[in-house]
Amino acid sequence: MQNLFRKRKKNNIFKIVTTAFSFLLLILTLNYYVNYKYSKITSEFYSEFNNCNFTDAKSLIDSDNIYLKLKKKTLNNDLNTYFSGIVNNICDTLSEDDENKDKALIVLNEIKSYDILNSSINKLIISLDESYEPEDSSDYEALLSLGLDNCDSGNFETALNFLKKIPADSDYSEKANEYIEKCISNYKESIFNEADELANNDYYTKAINLLNNIDTSIVSKDDSDIQNKITSIAEAKESYLASLSSSDSTQNSTSTSSELLNSITSSNINTLNLESLTSNLIYVSLADQITYVYKGSMNKWDKIKSFTCSTGIDGENTPTGVYDVRERGDWFFSDKYNQGGKYWVQFYGYYLFHSVPYNEDQSEVVDNTLGTPASHGCIRLKTEDAKWLYDNIEAGTKVIIK
Repeated sequence: MQNLFRKRKKNNIFKIVTTAFSFLLLILTLNYYVNYKYSKITSEFYSEFNNCNFTDAKSLIDSDNIYLKLKKKTLNNDLNTYFSGIVNNICDTLSEDDENKDKALIVLNEIKSYDILNSSINKLIISLDESYEPEDSSDYEALLSLGLDNCDSGNFETALNFLKKIPADSDYSEKANEYIEKCISNYKESIFNEADELANNDYYTKAINLLNNIDTSIVSKDDSDIQNKITSIAEAKESYLASLSSSDSTQNSTSTSSELLNSITSSNINTLNLESLTSNLIYVSLADQITYVYKGSMNKWDKIKSFTCSTGIDGENTPTGVYDVRERGDWFFSDKYNQGGKYWVQFYGYYLFHSVPYNEDQSEVVDNTLGTPASHGCIRLKTEDAKWLYDNIEAGTKVIIK
């Protein structure tokens, strides 16, 4: 009897083990089959989406497929990874070719419809689509983030375009207004720093022009801070010109003597104890129609440039004497002579170094004469030579014209 009981017990254990193993095998088989079907469906989805068959692709995912329901969490993770890869590829492509922007927006808007990447995809779409109209809080959050990113990067106009799209009744409105003020403040600070740098290098007119040509989409031209800055630089300019006039009277007592003007040549420049307020000196020979540029210091001047020029004709002669470089600009036009010049550098009153003359729209040179007198008193140079002078010769540089 005892043996029979033991035998039955062993049989029961065997049945339990067999049943458990069979159940486990069934689970593994079902899991394998579910994974197989899931992999097949998603592979078809990727293929259709990659081929821009968006309707067919979405029908595969939107169906009440039991296998997708069983793998819902995995599907969301896989779609997140897949769509993120596409977005990264789009960003790389757009950085090389903006012509793909319209195509990219079609794909991005399709991805957005799956509600997988959410705010990150909104941010990218808004940044690419200038006509995009925000619809909900996720869009406003994206606009706020884009505004801050561009403000921190110094793209103030772009930043304001994003921030001003956030409506006043939005939860993000207060923060948007805070960033708008920050953009305006940072823009003015950057402009003031640039203007100060120009003024510190004696480019007062450039500094004032910079302030007069601010981006009015960011700050008003009548802004009190801008106007105060213009006034302070204009005052500094007047003080600087007064100091140059003062130095002129001292220099002219020795340097403008007829003896100097009679004796100076390009070869004896280092025997005349000539000084300049900068490390450059300019000597213009009216006889040779050449402008010489030197670098160095008293009696150690090295000739670095020789420009063929054209000076004033009889009756409108270029003045002789010793002067200093003053103001400069990139263009002027004379209604009297119906011509203008590029890259002018002032050395005395209305007398300038500048390019050969151009027509009013700067499209054509009206007189290419160089090497012989042809101007109304200014000193004409090749356009590239005038630009070099404009870019490299500082205010205060001595100019001697013989």
